[in-house]
Amino acid sequence: MVTDMQHLTEDAKAILLLCGRFNSDKNTKAEKPLSLGEYNRLADWMVKGKLRPADLLKSPPDTETLGATVKIDALRIQGLLSRGAAMALAVEKWSHSGIWIVCRSDAQYPSRLKKHLKRQAPPVLFGVGDIGLLSPGGLAIVGSRNVDDEGEAFTRKVARACVDADMAVVSGGARGVDQVAMLSALAAGGKAVGILADSLQKAALAGKYRQAIREKRLVLVSPFHPGSRFNVGNAMGRNKYIYALADFALIISAEIKKGGTWAGATEELKREERRPVFVRTGKGVPPGNPALLEMGAQPFPEPPWKGDVKNLLAEAEPPVPGVRKPSQRSLFGGERRSAAVAMVKEEPAAFKEAPEKTGISPIAAAADGESEPRLSIYDAALPVLLAAMENWISSADLAGKLDVRKGQLDDWLKRAVEEGVIEKKTRPVRFRRKQETQ
Repeated sequence: MVTDMQHLTEDAKAILLLCGRFNSDKNTKAEKPLSLGEYNRLADWMVKGKLRPADLLKSPPDTETLGATVKIDALRIQGLLSRGAAMALAVEKWSHSGIWIVCRSDAQYPSRLKKHLKRQAPPVLFGVGDIGLLSPGGLAIVGSRNVDDEGEAFTRKVARACVDADMAVVSGGARGVDQVAMLSALAAGGKAVGILADSLQKAALAGKYRQAIREKRLVLVSPFHPGSRFNVGNAMGRNKYIYALADFALIISAEIKKGGTWAGATEELKREERRPVFVRTGKGVPPGNPALLEMGAQPFPEPPWKGDVKNLLAEAEPPVPGVRKPSQRSLFGGERRSAAVAMVKEEPAAFKEAPEKTGISPIAAAADGESEPRLSIYDAALPVLLAAMENWISSADLAGKLDVRKGQLDDWLKRAVEEGVIEKKTRPVRFRRKQETQ
C-alpha cells in the first residue's frame, strides 16, 4: 500500500473509488464513475440505512435493495469499489505534486460549498495550497477573457483594495479578468482562491503561483480530475463554486447571454439565497453589465473608496429578500475554521453527509492527457431548470416559460428525475426541484 494512502480515511477511499477517475481507466472497459446525481441517491440510501461510505468496502451492498431504491446496478458499484490498486497508483502520482483531496464526508470539506450549493456540492475536491483559505470567504472577481484596458485597470484597483481590507480574491484562474485579479492580489501581498475548471496539476507547478502557495497565501482547487483539459462544460459547471466560496461577487465584464461570466452570474442571481452580485458600471462597459443590473445585480461603488471596501459592500442593502448579507465573522455566522494540512484520524460518526472527524488527504497530479468527461448541454441547462421549478409545474408550462422545445425538455426532465434532483407526481403530471432536507 502506498504510504500516502494512509492519509485517506476509509470514507474518503470509498467516495474516491465511487466518483473518481484513475489513469488505468483509460482505454479500458472500467465501470463509469458515479455522476453527482447518482452519488446523491446513493448517499440518501446510505443515510436511510445508517451506513457510511466505508461500509461499502467491508461488505457488498444488497443487490436487490440497491437496484430498486437507488437505480444503480450493484455490480457497477462493486466494480468501482474494486479499483483499489488503480487508486493507490493514482494517489502516489498525485502526491508528487502536493495535491490534496477532500471528500464531502471529511471535516475539512468547505462548509460553504455544502451550505450554498447543498446537493450540488461536489463529492470530491482536489486542491493545492492552504485549505484554510477556503473558509473565510472574500470577493469573487470574474469577467471576460478578453477584457479591455479600462476593465483590466479596474480589476487591479479592486484587487488591491481587497488586500487593504484583508479580504481574499476568489476567481476562476482563467486568462483575462480572473488571472489579473488573482495575480494583482498576490503581487500586493494578499490572498487568493482559485477554482479551476482544468489543469490543476500544471497550475500547481506553475512558477507564477509557487511562492504564494509556499507562503500559504494561495489555494487552487478543482472538482475535476487534476489532469483534465479545458472544455466548456466544466468551465460553466465550476462557476457556482466561485460564488459559493465568496461573500460577494463583482462582474467586471459580461456579454448578454454569452459566455461563462453571464451564465454564472445569472445562475447565481436566480438562486434563492444568493451572494450579493455587484457589477462594474460607467462608460464603455459591455452590454451584459447593465443587463445584469436589470436582473437584480447592484452597481459596484465607484472609486475612490473611502475606508474598508469589505465594510462598504457588507453595508450595501440587498435588493431582494433572498440575498443574505455576510457578517463580519463569516457568511454563516460561525467561527472560521483553519484546517491544517496535517492529518488527524478519529472514529467516524454516523454518516449523514456531514464531516467525519479526519484531516485532509494529500494526493497528487494526474498523468498528462487524462481528462474529465465533457459535460453535455443537459449539465449546462440543469441550473436553469432548477431555478424555474421552485413550485410544481407541468412540462408544457415549463417549456413555455423557458422557451424550449417540449420534446427536448421532456428528455431533460426524465434524466433529472432519474438523478434525483427533481420530483415528479402524477394525476396530473407535475415537476418541481427536490426539496432539501439537509
